[in-house]
Amino acid sequence: MAFINYLSLLQAAVFVGITYCIVLVTRRLYFSPLSHFPGSKLAIATFWYQFYYDVILSGQYVWKVRDLHKKYGPIVRINPYELHVDDPDFLEDIFTGPGSHKRDKWEWATRGIAVPGATLVTNGHDLHRVRRAALNPSFSKASVRNLQPLIDAKLDFFVERLEEFHKSGEVMVINHAFAALTSDIASEFSFGTSNDRIRHPKFDPSFHDNCIAGLDLNHLMLQFPIIMKMLQALPDSIAYRTNPAYAMHLAEKKDVVAQAARAMNSPKSSNTQYRTIFHEILNSKLPPEEKTLARLGDEAMTTVAAGTITTAWTLSVAIYYLLTSPSVLKNLKTELENAIPDISTPPPLALLENLPYLGACIQESIRLGYGASGRLSIIAPDEAMVLKSQSKGKEWTVPPGTPISVTILLLHHDERIFPDSHTFRPERWLENPRLDKYLYSFGKGTRQCVGINLAYAELALTLAKIFRRYGSRECKFEGDVGVLELWETEERDVVCVADMFVPKVWKGSQGVRVRIVD
Repeated sequence: MAFINYLSLLQAAVFVGITYCIVLVTRRLYFSPLSHFPGSKLAIATFWYQFYYDVILSGQYVWKVRDLHKKYGPIVRINPYELHVDDPDFLEDIFTGPGSHKRDKWEWATRGIAVPGATLVTNGHDLHRVRRAALNPSFSKASVRNLQPLIDAKLDFFVERLEEFHKSGEVMVINHAFAALTSDIASEFSFGTSNDRIRHPKFDPSFHDNCIAGLDLNHLMLQFPIIMKMLQALPDSIAYRTNPAYAMHLAEKKDVVAQAARAMNSPKSSNTQYRTIFHEILNSKLPPEEKTLARLGDEAMTTVAAGTITTAWTLSVAIYYLLTSPSVLKNLKTELENAIPDISTPPPLALLENLPYLGACIQESIRLGYGASGRLSIIAPDEAMVLKSQSKGKEWTVPPGTPISVTILLLHHDERIFPDSHTFRPERWLENPRLDKYLYSFGKGTRQCVGINLAYAELALTLAKIFRRYGSRECKFEGDVGVLELWETEERDVVCVADMFVPKVWKGSQGVRVRIVD
């Protein structure tokens, strides 16, 4: 009798489950406010569609979304709640718009990263503005220019390390070298101290690699955030056995939080000429609940990780394409030689910011480096968005509260905007300076990355420092101290083949490797 009762309960549970799924799918397909927008029925019905491409196939949904646009048009439903756009005419209304219009982030799209207190992943418009206001003074253009002595000092150490590799003839993984540089700058700017990764014999890529390992699980965590909470709750020894990569990522976060704690408990460092980010936050008008170690630890991890990974990758992309484009490198070196007659004197950042060809090379490196390769999702919580396509002569009305996204990788390869988009051609930015409105690596509008000025400063100062001193086999100037030579490196080592929040290249890549020779 008991067996029959259990069987009956099981049958009832199965019936309820099947009925729930049928009702849920029917509602999503036919009764959703978005039901009049086209898309794959499977994608609209269930998140398992995206799960298959991003988790099982490892970051491939971006290309499936591209195919969906080819089939369904410029606005496509790509999951039960989200619209994706593929028309540059829509971008300004979605991401910038009038300043008084609120723009939230979509909670689902930010829950895969374990830093809920960071400004970067703050969903609500109003709270984001409060947190962002405390960061803005540190990242203003004037503040970043005042930071130049710090960056120059790190670059001097960096050049010393390049000369060590020059003398030894040893092959250098330039990705690791740049990650050490950007990590040291970000840590020094944030806390007043750094781990001196530049001085490490192999540039100590552990922080960079462990952050990447954590991001590799982002797609899984989006679908099942409970996994992230479980790993965080486990003792370290068990977490390492369960998922070593993510455990290392959590260990890096703990180390950064400890640095934040020391910065919070110490006065301004006497050997610095600037206020660190965290001293500025602590002295800001933020309420006490916004100055807790838990929240500022999240802010710290995001600041250092974002400042390390994206800028280092963009520099690696720049090095590869400049060394494989002799005519481009010649134009750049000519401009740098004219602007910087004495290589022993660091040029003012303001001077470099006004060098047109250097700026064009930076823009093109950012375009092909993407920053974050995935989707930027935004919500207009209080208003319907009217999206007008000039090329198609049509308009669409999007209900309030709807997540709308654009994919940076797809946008930066839109042939309507960037013809021959896979070619590194800085001249496009000189021919049409307004192209910058389609460069979305840092986002746009109120949600634009707060570190944009620092990133541009690092890119300008680093590329100027390197290519004022070094040439290539095909482009060597009389005063060059050596030649940078790619070593067993091909274009596939800088071409994105998977979107894991940041660009991932083919699995066998050893990085962008360089030798320095006479």
